[in-house]
Amino acid sequence: MPRRARPRSPQDPDVTSLAAVLADSSRNAMLDVLLDGKAHPIGALARRSGVTAATASSHLRRMLSARLVVVTSVGRERHVRLASPDVAEVLERLAVLAAPQRSRTSELRFARTCYDHLAGALGVAVRVALVDRGWLHATGDSFEPAPALFTWLAARGHPVAIAGRRPLSRSCLDWSERVPHVAGRIGAAIANVFLDAAWVTRVRGTRALRLTARGRDAITKELGVAGTSIG
Repeated sequence: MPRRARPRSPQDPDVTSLAAVLADSSRNAMLDVLLDGKAHPIGALARRSGVTAATASSHLRRMLSARLVVVTSVGRERHVRLASPDVAEVLERLAVLAAPQRSRTSELRFARTCYDHLAGALGVAVRVALVDRGWLHATGDSFEPAPALFTWLAARGHPVAIAGRRPLSRSCLDWSERVPHVAGRIGAAIANVFLDAAWVTRVRGTRALRLTARGRDAITKELGVAGTSIG
């Protein structure tokens, strides 16, 4: 006599439904756009993902139900963004397990935003340099920032408070490098320094970042990033 499946408890996570939402190339394209950490108008999101506005709206309802995104109204427009940094981390970790796509450009692999922090070869090189100079200490699933890093961020115009609702600093497994980069409020502050100082510039239409000549010199002098690690 066949065994009956165990009844689902109301507290059991509905992984199957979440996987079904992610098992669509168009929805994944939309989520990939949103991994830049910004809010995008639904029309622009549709164009970037190569779908019609009606199709994007249909996908949006599924992603809202799965709590992957949030929507805000700006005038007559609906703007969409990832629901939280946790969603970005889940998507990044899934990408580690997934087979590589030929469409992933070398620019995206070299440097990109993962929600609001640095990822790719550049993000990993920065993490390695900060650990080497003692500004970050690896502690389990996170990185503990040293006082020198707080001082540097404050001097660069992006002070970070010890207390906050979001984790101060944590590791995020990089899909292209297969090792962690730095996330959390510390990771976001580091990315903001890079962008505000024009050490990196955004590649239009993607979440890729381009390292500038100024940035190459600055991160070597100020952070000790080895030139061999960034090409």
